[in-house]
Amino acid sequence: MKILQGGAPKCGNFWLYQIIQQLLERTGRDFTSFIQKQPIYDLAKEWDLNYPSQASIDVLDVTDLQYSYRISSIYRRPIENIQDYVAQTNHVWTHSPICKRSGELLNLFDKKVYIIRDPRDRAISASKYYTSGYMLKYFPQEEKDASRFLEKNFEQLMLEWVWHVYDHLRLSQQYNIHITFYESFLLGFQQELDGLLQYLEVNLPANERDELQEAMSFATLKKQNPKHLKKGQSGYWMEQLTDEQIEKAEVIAGPLIRFLKYPSDRGQEMPFPIVPAQADFEQLKQEIILSQQPLYMN
Repeated sequence: MKILQGGAPKCGNFWLYQIIQQLLERTGRDFTSFIQKQPIYDLAKEWDLNYPSQASIDVLDVTDLQYSYRISSIYRRPIENIQDYVAQTNHVWTHSPICKRSGELLNLFDKKVYIIRDPRDRAISASKYYTSGYMLKYFPQEEKDASRFLEKNFEQLMLEWVWHVYDHLRLSQQYNIHITFYESFLLGFQQELDGLLQYLEVNLPANERDELQEAMSFATLKKQNPKHLKKGQSGYWMEQLTDEQIEKAEVIAGPLIRFLKYPSDRGQEMPFPIVPAQADFEQLKQEIILSQQPLYMN
């Protein structure tokens, strides 16, 4: 079984990767890795990366012009033959948005899992990451304060999320992409795990499911990866964003936020987000574009 997992940056991708790896291990699936066979791997294991296992993960970047593999954000090489690459791994992580090559790539994997997170929490998390000591070491920038970075880049972070998520949703049925949610793993881990197990067509005894939940708890993972993980919460945008930012989020992402059943304003209870069974994605696209018109009228 070959699994491709995707998601916009800072949407719970690391958590999803660990869950899938645990499932592969606990169900006796063979694990093979492309990056661990490359000469750079032994050297990269000694690098000061963001978390201990980062050098061992097969991370793939996809653009209209090229496939490339990388280690964190500091090492990247082109892939000459994507079929050969996929043949040497069974679990790949990508942050790449949908592009002209995506159809070819998606068809090479048996299973595709895509994780979504509330864009307002995600924007806060991304701002802290991009101004972290790790990122500033390799990608120095003038803005080192997370709140000011968020203020300067909020619009772009929201736009990135909207079209990254929308494109994966509209292709989810065509390419059999399983949609999962960061918040659902927080609020009801076993229920969200059920859906993932059914999609992957694997079984896990009840005692191992409990063990998996404990191993994948935020507290456990944070102890193992303190630089990468900061908060295992949802809805903290209600306290941290300004009124102006919440209004801007509504303009940029409101139709998609409501489509996924995320709360629209402060004080609303956090429900389990869902993808509606029946969806007109062309109509949703037009609603998003119409909502965003004020951005381009100034």
